[in-house]
Amino acid sequence: MADALEFLVEEIPDADSVFMRAHKVHFRDGALTPGVFKAQDGSMSVDWDKYSTQEETKQRAKRPDENAVISLIVGAVRKIDDLDVKHTPEANNRAHSEVDLPNSREELNKVRLLLYRVAQIVIPLSPA
Repeated sequence: MADALEFLVEEIPDADSVFMRAHKVHFRDGALTPGVFKAQDGSMSVDWDKYSTQEETKQRAKRPDENAVISLIVGAVRKIDDLDVKHTPEANNRAHSEVDLPNSREELNKVRLLLYRVAQIVIPLSPA
């Protein structure tokens, strides 16, 4: 049996975008909330558009029908309080990338609002 594929880490250009799933719990009265931007296992997981489509990102969810997909331009993310977008490919997802978010609650709330302002919903939630 062959070993899992290992992908090279690449630098993500500022002009590229990343996709992120937004679960239905992060919508209030149909509108996305800034709380969607949160770290899991130390960073916020996103997919680089070079290696993933919006739909592929959605389908990676446990329950795709309960998720929307948002897009963020990498350069806009990097302009927010020293955030960076790093390519961190995984064996089953070459597009996997991460954004390290601040640890302090006050800083995180500020960053969430700024990310919210540059985010764009590219696949809306499916009607209930």
